Amino acid sequence: MLGTVIADVQLAFISSTEAESMLIASPKGIPVPMASAKVGYITVHRTFNPVFGSKITEEDQVWFNPNEATALGRVRLRRGNDDFKKIYRFTGQGVYRFRREPKNGQEVPLPSEKWTDVKETFYSHNLKQSGCSIVSERSILLYVASAASFSDNQDPISLYVFGKRQLFRVDLSAAGLQALKVKYIAKTRDNEVRKKTTVEASKITIKTQPMDSVLNGVETFSFLGLHKNIVIFIDPTSRLPLQISGDVPKLGKVDLKLHQVILQ
Repeated sequence: MLGTVIADVQLAFISSTEAESMLIASPKGIPVPMASAKVGYITVHRTFNPVFGSKITEEDQVWFNPNEATALGRVRLRRGNDDFKKIYRFTGQGVYRFRREPKNGQEVPLPSEKWTDVKETFYSHNLKQSGCSIVSERSILLYVASAASFSDNQDPISLYVFGKRQLFRVDLSAAGLQALKVKYIAKTRDNEVRKKTTVEASKITIKTQPMDSVLNGVETFSFLGLHKNIVIFIDPTSRLPLQISGDVPKLGKVDLKLHQVILQ
């Protein structure tokens, strides 16, 4: 009743050389190394079309080591309200952020590269003190839920995840199967199939805990706009995410259902 949300997620694997050319340098810390010749590359484009007010678009680009789910870099761009562009580089000592925003109303319609309100920040963290050896990123959780093996009798897969400005401990746990009605289009280069059936989907729950930080107050964790009670439903055969559910402030429970998938 309040509007629609569409999330377009793309996953690709690119060469480490190409990834290095796309990542910003950090003036502090030692950049997280690339673990292999291939680097995971996720883009998430979200469109919010409210009944009242202007359309808002957000785009995240994330580079990561696929075998370890370690984050290498991230770019976030928001247009339509509270416009900004934030570029991140992950290092062993913390996360470097270069932020660019429009200085005034006249700069808002300009390309983000022409915004003149800029700021650099370094969010330090002590991995040994935190008890973790690697740091991941929120968008990578969707890849982990699809690619990792889960069973009801195993311990959760635990990751330390950087949100906007601080670290969270995130536990992904198997929670059995749930019958899920699905309706989506699966496209390949040569074919298009309309899926409409019921799937016994694997249910993966996500629980988060903020880690100690020097920030004033605790940051709210967000995954595709969902804040609490986050569940990812995976097709056990195709490993596709069929639905992502969770709570949104003032709206309650929201279900993001798979609408279309393009397989390459």
